[in-house]
Amino acid sequence: MSDPNAINDKMIKTQDLIKDVTTANFMEDVIQASNEKPVIVNFWAPGSAACNQLTSQLETLVKKAKGAIKLAKVNLQENPELAAQLQVQAVPTIYAFQNGRPIDGFAGAMPENDLKKFVQKLTGNNEALQEQLELANAHLNKGEAQAAVDIFAQILRDDPQNPEALGGLIKCYIAVGDIDTAKETLDMLDDELLKQAPIQSAKTALELAEKTDQAGDVTELIAALQTNPDDHQKRFDLALALAAKNDREGVVEQLTTIMRKNLNWNEGAARTQLLEFFEAWGPTDENTISGRKQLASLLF
Repeated sequence: MSDPNAINDKMIKTQDLIKDVTTANFMEDVIQASNEKPVIVNFWAPGSAACNQLTSQLETLVKKAKGAIKLAKVNLQENPELAAQLQVQAVPTIYAFQNGRPIDGFAGAMPENDLKKFVQKLTGNNEALQEQLELANAHLNKGEAQAAVDIFAQILRDDPQNPEALGGLIKCYIAVGDIDTAKETLDMLDDELLKQAPIQSAKTALELAEKTDQAGDVTELIAALQTNPDDHQKRFDLALALAAKNDREGVVEQLTTIMRKNLNWNEGAARTQLLEFFEAWGPTDENTISGRKQLASLLF
């Protein structure tokens, strides 16, 4: 006969590992909790068959992980402001948080084997891989594209389907102005990889690179704004020109300035453009993090 106390303990542990999370407790149950172990955040919506299937698969995998990972389920319809902050545009959407920040994610359904790999990567010993990715991204953010390419290429030799390394490699091509190779690399990826957050980020970065390539001269735009600080189009153009020079802090400053002056200018173009930059830079970029805080203070 089963021990009632053991059954209760098991239920408590399962409840601790799988929770319904809202905007109110997101900080505690996701951000803070991810400092102890990875937390998978599952954005779902009632009535979605794809959400039901993915949620069931995730719950099974989390239980099998025996406490190595947690699952936070967020109802998109009941928490729209939280979904907006994380740029959730469709369900199901998955984010993986660790040490207080998002480190991976994907949108849409995922084959069961790939989902297992996704969870295993979070629960396994991936410290060395994570260090490699962080080092490569640090090189890329400093403008040291070749050093970043070398690291990303090394990762891809061991794992040709690694989305973080593939996305980073595409961004390296963009950084050195080799747009054609960036496009070719993106075109080679299959539909499942294209759904991965790092690939989506690289795709957005490519689109922005093509847009900022037509940006005006920074000096001339600054001079024009000194004459007329309320010329929002010139300030918008300046943000794009600064992006072409990888001045991310300047981009955030100019676009949030437009929003402070006129939040709904040009049908909210500044906010839309800023969110595109956040996606291209990635959720862990310091300018994305600080920019999101500024954006939140303007919107709420």
